[in-house]
Amino acid sequence: MTVRRAVVYAVLLAAAVSLWLFTHSERAQIKRVFADVERLAAKEQGEPVMECAGKAQALARHFKDGCVIIDLRHGLKTSYLHDDIAGGLLAFRSAASRVVVEFQALDISVDGSEASVEGLIDYSGTEATWPRYEPKAEKFIAHLEKTDGQWFFSRIKVP
Repeated sequence: MTVRRAVVYAVLLAAAVSLWLFTHSERAQIKRVFADVERLAAKEQGEPVMECAGKAQALARHFKDGCVIIDLRHGLKTSYLHDDIAGGLLAFRSAASRVVVEFQALDISVDGSEASVEGLIDYSGTEATWPRYEPKAEKFIAHLEKTDGQWFFSRIKVP
């Protein structure tokens, strides 16, 4: 093997390792966003009102201003501002006495500062007006954008 060929192989190997590390790192950051959403969405009975409001605000920070949410079964396609998202999450969390959210089978594709995530969201809980949300896994597709080093939801679709 010539020195030239060895240098070319070394450069190609370094490029492949760098690309793998970059995408692996980005995927890990996105998984942490989903884990944080699970943690913040969870609610136990007796949660103080201020904690409920704080978690709703923290959840809303994971969404870009103008995030589009599409739910084809319910004919919903709307763009939401942070305040709308925080208010909706606060209303939902306030009405529920218990909430459990879990993301499963996440398939993450990263392309520069954009990512697409397909998976299942499994949620259950108890609300004052309904006896119980039965565990239900639903498919979703989420698009995220990276801004200032952080990943934010820009579009969520529930087919």
